[in-house]
Amino acid sequence: MLSKFILLAAIPALHAETVMTLREAVQRAIANNPEVVAEKASFDAAKPALRAAQGAFDPVLGLRGEWRQATTPATSILQGVNGRLDERSWTQALTTRQRLPWMGMQLDSALENTRLATSNPFTSLNPYYQLNQRTSITIPLLRGRKTDEFRAELKVRRKELKTLRHDFDARLLNLVFRVETAYWSFVAASEAYEAARDVERFASESLDSTARQVKEGEMAETDLAGARGQLSRARENRANAFGGYLEAQVELKGLIAGSPADAIWSENLRPGESRSELSWKREELKTMAIEKHPELLGLAMRLEAQKDMTAVAAEGAKPQVDLSFTHLQQGLAGNSVPQGQFFPGINLDAPPQLIGGFPRAANQALRNRYPTYQATLNIELPIRNRTAEGRLAQQKLLETRIAAQRRQAEIALAAGVEQGWARLESARLRIEDAAAARTASSDRLQSEFRLFREGQSNNLSLNTRQNELAESRQLLVNAWRSFNLAAAELRRLSGQSLEVFQVSVE
Repeated sequence: MLSKFILLAAIPALHAETVMTLREAVQRAIANNPEVVAEKASFDAAKPALRAAQGAFDPVLGLRGEWRQATTPATSILQGVNGRLDERSWTQALTTRQRLPWMGMQLDSALENTRLATSNPFTSLNPYYQLNQRTSITIPLLRGRKTDEFRAELKVRRKELKTLRHDFDARLLNLVFRVETAYWSFVAASEAYEAARDVERFASESLDSTARQVKEGEMAETDLAGARGQLSRARENRANAFGGYLEAQVELKGLIAGSPADAIWSENLRPGESRSELSWKREELKTMAIEKHPELLGLAMRLEAQKDMTAVAAEGAKPQVDLSFTHLQQGLAGNSVPQGQFFPGINLDAPPQLIGGFPRAANQALRNRYPTYQATLNIELPIRNRTAEGRLAQQKLLETRIAAQRRQAEIALAAGVEQGWARLESARLRIEDAAAARTASSDRLQSEFRLFREGQSNNLSLNTRQNELAESRQLLVNAWRSFNLAAAELRRLSGQSLEVFQVSVE
């Protein structure tokens, strides 16, 4: 009873009535409910993981600088003067590595320039510049050709993003269903309150008529006491119905309010519609549930992602056979150191094309004057390879489990549609029976009231007819509530709620 007084005390704080349709309630809940904001944040948090997976195919640039001064003992004058060889070198290197998204190929490139000065008297170029440009490509022939961990990771992250989107839609679907449930409960509570007010009004009219007849001597005082008792019970029922009406309204507001300070809390809501519609047939609902429900779409994406992981594990069980091609471009140039003729007819001086500085060495390399071509076949045959076999078996088991979960979800959705349809049909029959009972009870009450006014009936019979009408109206309210909730459940199970209410969250 204390909660009823608290709810009644809140009546003056409510503003004028605000009519709200179910579509408006759903859209306000999607726009304001903090649950949506939290779920969207979880979805957005997965986007950096996709970007990180794409980073595996970003080129890697490397820079290296090296200075070296070395003094080594020389055992021959051909190596160095006074038994020592002094060398100073400065090397700069630029490297790039690019993993390609096709067939597991990898491209490597290195540009290296070295300047070397030496005390060796038999060097015809001193100092000299040596420039090397190396380009190689590695192509897997077996393991890693169809897929590898990097390409699979990218596929998995993309599908994971789609999976999270489906999960997000499933949570939106559940939120819409909760709003629908609260709305139809609010509609039922509103109709029950209106019915209780009608019963109270009729009981008041009955009391007035009884008091008049008692005053005229047509009825006894005991009949007046019975009429007063009926009115008292009607007022109590009306107060209880009004408490339920306010509680249902607060429950709906809790789903569509954006904060404790939202203006919706001070509004007095009134439902703008009282009946739900469902235009699909049972088989259509089952088909849509299997094809469009976000939960099944999410499981389908998880299964596809797991298949990618299984494919990676299957690649690991293959031999490693890689074919690589390398192209080396070289350039060499330096200051000429005259050497003369060591033997008659043999000139030890550097050839003219090698005399110069860094620009000449770079020109030789770029023009491919001194090329080297190399092809390498690398074969690696793991013995037994139990690690790869174990991983493959594990991934296959995970794939089987997800497939079983999807089948289980399909069965549960199909069963849910069947049960929801049965509840819908049962509610439809109850509506027909309750509507007929309400019409009959209303006619009997009107007839009984006429007899009562004419003194041909008593207060007990009139009270009985009033109770019959109240019960029949409540049965009709309950039947319509069951119908509306069953329709809402079928929309949720078939995945149509978001489309019906035009819900879209980017």
